[in-house]
Amino acid sequence: MTQIKFDFAEKLFVHIPTDRKIIVPVSGGKDSTATFILALQHFDKKQIIALHYNTGWDHPKTYEYLDYMQEKSGIEVQFTNYQEAPTMPDLIKRNKRFPNRIYRFCTARYKETATKRWFKDNGFYDDRKGQMWLGIRSDESHQRKKKYGDLDSNEIHDYADVFSWFPKTLTKNVSLRFPVMDWDSSDCFEHIRKFGWKHNSLYDEGCNRVGCYPCLLASKKKQTEEFNTEFGQKQLKFIKDLEKELGVKYEMYDEDQGSCEVCNI
Repeated sequence: MTQIKFDFAEKLFVHIPTDRKIIVPVSGGKDSTATFILALQHFDKKQIIALHYNTGWDHPKTYEYLDYMQEKSGIEVQFTNYQEAPTMPDLIKRNKRFPNRIYRFCTARYKETATKRWFKDNGFYDDRKGQMWLGIRSDESHQRKKKYGDLDSNEIHDYADVFSWFPKTLTKNVSLRFPVMDWDSSDCFEHIRKFGWKHNSLYDEGCNRVGCYPCLLASKKKQTEEFNTEFGQKQLKFIKDLEKELGVKYEMYDEDQGSCEVCNI
């Protein structure tokens, strides 16, 4: 194993060679971008798969940034697809309600069902081997620290130990790694900068996380900030139209309802 210390944060990254496909979910945010760059620094790009969990509810600048990542790396960014309802408004119509803390169907369908299908369609339910690199940082939220904080960034983890609801036909073939678990936000920004890349411009507009715009489970304050932007007004119109169509009022709450801990990686 090769140990590499990055001087900007004095973080020690241990390279663990493998011939498995390195699957890196990319949201367009800093954490997953830094993770993707780590993969590029240690593996041939033919071995790396970049995967975006597609909800159809991202900001246009995020899709532009995914194009940028693709152009800079030479690796095509693949998208998951929940065909029954390709976009968030489609999914809300299908469920005849808005997602909330109890009915988190956005996470269930876009992040779990669609991801399982992608794995199956790409041979990982058969005998294709993969190692999934998740750009999760333990200090980003209380939920993440509680759920993932004990995971060692320099160890390979059993998929089933972390995500027990995924089928054994998958977990026997795909392992997990959390390369930036003990990094902080500035470490990720600095790693992107030192690699010569720019970060998603949404951060320069005040966003502290990148994912659904807005996350419908985020706090009222956070959603209001994003709904009040030019693009957010278009998203808000979708919500208002759905309220009329479904006869259901959209509620926002003061506290974060446990916003998705997957799409933002």
